[in-house]
Amino acid sequence: MTEKQNPISQSWMYVILVLLCLFGVATLVSTLETNKLKSEQIRIYNRINNMEQSLRTKDKELERYLIKEAQK
Repeated sequence: MTEKQNPISQSWMYVILVLLCLFGVATLVSTLETNKLKSEQIRIYNRINNMEQSLRTKDKELERYLIKEAQK
């Protein structure tokens, strides 16, 4: 009886090992994708901030120009 149980138990160990490997790979891929998305979010956030700063600078320049023109 133990001779029959040993191969069955060994097969289950392989199944569990394969499942653990698949879980590890899935976790790794998920982590990599999350990091990639976070990096993309930071890049977009920085671009938006740079655009806002540029617009504020242009607004100030335009305001100065209009004040100079109004004083003439």
